[in-house]
Amino acid sequence: MEAVAGSAWPRRGTAVLMLASGFAGLGYQIVWTQQCALWLGHEAAAVLAVVAAFFGGLAFGALLLGPQIDRSDRPVRWYAGCEVGIAIWSLALAFGIDPVSAWLVGLTGAEPTALWQWTVAFGGTFALLLPATAAMGATLPAMARISAAWHHEGRSVAAMVAANTFGAVLGVLATAFWLVPQLGLLRTAMVCAALNLLCAAGSLIGFRAAPAAGSAPAIAPTAASPDPLRLVVLLAATGLLGIGYEVLVVRVLSQVAENTVYTFAMLLAVYLVGTAAGAEIYRRLSPPVSPESTTRQLLQLLATACLLGTGSLWLADPVKTAVLASGGASMATALATEAAMAVFAFLLPTVAMGALFSHLGTQARSAGIGFGRALGINTLGAAAAPALFGVVLLPAFGAKAALLLVAGGYLLLALPWKPWAPTGRWLGAVPALSAAAGLLALALWAPPLVFIDLPAGGRVVGYDEGATAAVSVV
Repeated sequence: MEAVAGSAWPRRGTAVLMLASGFAGLGYQIVWTQQCALWLGHEAAAVLAVVAAFFGGLAFGALLLGPQIDRSDRPVRWYAGCEVGIAIWSLALAFGIDPVSAWLVGLTGAEPTALWQWTVAFGGTFALLLPATAAMGATLPAMARISAAWHHEGRSVAAMVAANTFGAVLGVLATAFWLVPQLGLLRTAMVCAALNLLCAAGSLIGFRAAPAAGSAPAIAPTAASPDPLRLVVLLAATGLLGIGYEVLVVRVLSQVAENTVYTFAMLLAVYLVGTAAGAEIYRRLSPPVSPESTTRQLLQLLATACLLGTGSLWLADPVKTAVLASGGASMATALATEAAMAVFAFLLPTVAMGALFSHLGTQARSAGIGFGRALGINTLGAAAAPALFGVVLLPAFGAKAALLLVAGGYLLLALPWKPWAPTGRWLGAVPALSAAAGLLALALWAPPLVFIDLPAGGRVVGYDEGATAAVSVV
């Protein structure tokens, strides 16, 4: 191992550990969603609450522990400790969640107000998962420090994001389609915990000869460095908009798809594949000559991709009808249809999201912002998305308007931070104007994103869109 550790192991080892850790993390998310659905009473509510708790815990861990990891000269111990902590708490949840769930049901009450019900749903789920999710939030900053100790800084952020996310894809699909059906929730959680313990052991053994990392070097911002305030705003806002887009698309497609845990797993897998692919594409490209111009171009690309993805949602019902007519009603046909709908809606936007986060993470370091802090800010924005988009905006304005707000938000972020400055000229106006024109066209002429099965001679008497379901009276 000593010889390997001195050559190819650092780069390959970080990728293997990040992949396994990502597998376990998203495996837990599927398990926790099904467990929390029992006390929340609805799988849609569980999806919103677990996603918010997941990202909230990641932000908490990255922001709280990231600076301490940056100051540590032995980040491998932090990484191993976090993986062990995840395993221990996840096993405690697997064996002891029933009494806690019963207490939360009692706390909610028999006839709660909407505000109290959602407060308990989001707050209770966040507190329940926090020890594990906070530890997850510290693993990526710790691995970034380990990589830096081996002098593999470069664009390692994008490489680790890609490996971690590809592992998450495998975790989602394997957990939903194989592990839970074959082993059940308890044993699936035990498999994921075993992976965490293997990651801890692998890091301690594989990196035992690592040079002392020292504290993370402080990078003094220069005149050419990105504006730290703008980067903080971009990291938080893109986290909010990215998960907001996911929440809204999952909700729209639930009207057309089978709306089972397999549907959620398929949609989430495509979302993660696109994000990982975007990070990997960014890693392979040459460093940008003009980082600010690249940021603006990626935001404009993302706004356009979200509009195209939103436009594909109007085709979801006709595509499903055509596929079922040609292939018949079967689980394989249903999954193939859902996969196709997910690819159309998610692939292009998430590729742009993965590249943009990798770019912003790289720029944050140039601006003197540690990677742990950058990750925490991004996931803090993501944690607010389920409540804002799923509980507030969707019922208030409908799915179409909420999705157009996401695309419009990316366009606003692409505007120059200081348009009067020489470096803030209105570059790339044509892509921005094209996206704005597409947004306006959809706002004015596209019908609502509502799918209702009307029998012959039937008509819609009423329609209402709530936080967990859309109800139509025919």
